[in-house]
Formats: sequence, C-alpha cells, structure tokens
Amino acid sequence: MKSFSHWTKEEVETEFHLKKALKNKVLQDWLTNIPTVSAKEKERLEELSKKLLNHVHDWNEEELKVYFIAFLLDFIEFYQASYRPFMERDLSVEYEKGKRLWGNADFLVASGTQTPKEPFFFIHEYKKQLDTSNDPLGQLLAEMVAAQKINLSNHPIYGAYVIGRHWYFVILEETTYAESLAYDATKEDIIEIVSILRHTKTIIDHILQSSNE
Repeated sequence: MKSFSHWTKEEVETEFHLKKALKNKVLQDWLTNIPTVSAKEKERLEELSKKLLNHVHDWNEEELKVYFIAFLLDFIEFYQASYRPFMERDLSVEYEKGKRLWGNADFLVASGTQTPKEPFFFIHEYKKQLDTSNDPLGQLLAEMVAAQKINLSNHPIYGAYVIGRHWYFVILEETTYAESLAYDATKEDIIEIVSILRHTKTIIDHILQSSNE
C-alpha cells in the first residue's frame, strides 16, 4: 500500500470506515480545559508570533520547522520518564492481510526511548495552503489510524496539522474523527496553541495512569 504522504481524507474515510463528527466531547475537552502561561512566556510567544508573521510567506517547510515550530515545542517539555517526542520516524503496521499502513511521521509523542512504541500525539507540518498536490488532514488521519493499529490500548489518538500560520487539532476516537477550527499562530491564538499542547501532556499522563491501574 501507499505511504502516509499519498493518502487523502476521502481515501482514509473509505478504507477505514471513518466518519467525521461536527461535535466531539473529547475534542472539546482537549481544547478548553487548558492551562495558562506565565507573563514571561506570553512575552516570548508574542515575539515568536511576530517572527512568524514576518516570514511565513518566505519559509519553506524545513525553515518553518526549525525557526518556529521547534521553538514553540520547546515550551512543552514532551520529554518525560514514560514518553518522549520523536521526529522523522518510520511507522508501519499490517492492518489486513497484504495491506500495510506505513510512512514517515514528522513529529509524534510516544512511549519508547530509541524508537516509538505506543503513539499518543502527532503533528503533521506543512507550509503552503492546501492544494491538489497534498492533503495534510488525510495524511495525518492515516498516521493516526496506524497508531490505533499499533497500540494495545483503545485510547483516542490526538493530532494536529499545520498549514503556514494555521494550526488544526484533530481527534480520532475509534472510527470517528473531529477537527477544530483554525488557530492562527500569528495572532494571540499562539497562547492557546501552547496551552493545548501542554494539556496534551496531561492527557497522555492520564492515559498511562489508567493503563497501569
């Protein structure tokens, strides 16, 4: 089968019988029960936001990762005892006989030390606006379905995809997925983006605690 980068939203929906929900409690809880940032962090985030505004039309995907997303993720401290962040890692799983989901994940948070074991959260990164040559939501959903097949537990999979300044948060729960509206990182939304990412850590901690009980 084709890699993550060649899946479209429609193909993932058809192949894995996914349905989109306009409202989803898990997504709503993820996006609303978020921690605050300090005054010093807010000042730094405002600087990052201005930097993005000045360069978002000039950066390619790698520059967006290095000069903006990496600094944003540095606020989160995804490195923990039971999980850590990974970048540019291959995932592969056979979901039916002779059918395999595979590809390279831009960024994921998973258990494991040298290689990802149980994925919890993905970020799929893009620079340009959506066009006919790519489908970031479809590619992200393919990665999230692969995580479902890899994981031993049945917890929801969390994800986000980035198109330039815009961040979209996505939840996959069994065969239902839901997507947020866009958060604009060149505006005050950047505070919410960081807070949602921090809340993701709390959610992962709860998932791991529940699996150990």
